Amino acid sequence: MAGKLILIVDDDEITLEMIGYTLEDEGYKVIKSTNSRDAIELAEKNSLFLNAVLMDLVMPQNDGFMAIRTMKGRRSLRLIPIMALTASNDKESVLKAFNAGADDYLTKPFDPEELLFRVKALCKITDFVRRWQAFAK
Repeated sequence: MAGKLILIVDDDEITLEMIGYTLEDEGYKVIKSTNSRDAIELAEKNSLFLNAVLMDLVMPQNDGFMAIRTMKGRRSLRLIPIMALTASNDKESVLKAFNAGADDYLTKPFDPEELLFRVKALCKITDFVRRWQAFAK
């Protein structure tokens, strides 16, 4: 999946760096944000090249749920897959994330290998959608 662009959003710098390193080590390009407001702007600016978003759900100010709803509500971003990342694995949080528009859900702490497989799957979805859109034109 070399060259695929992933946006990582997490208010915890250590988690942000760890995820970034894991993905970059596999050849992914990474952009990072520590808050959902900046993440939405970064996603908009990079929407043509963005393959997936990894979104922490619990952050100060605007939480990840709001950011997911906002991104999925924008025409340029609605088809980009979003994986919710959080330490909460209770049913309510999972359902709230999917209701907000998340396409996948992974609890922290997570296995780096599982993260890579899930990101690869999200990128395949993006590739398929973009090929379909090109064909439909």
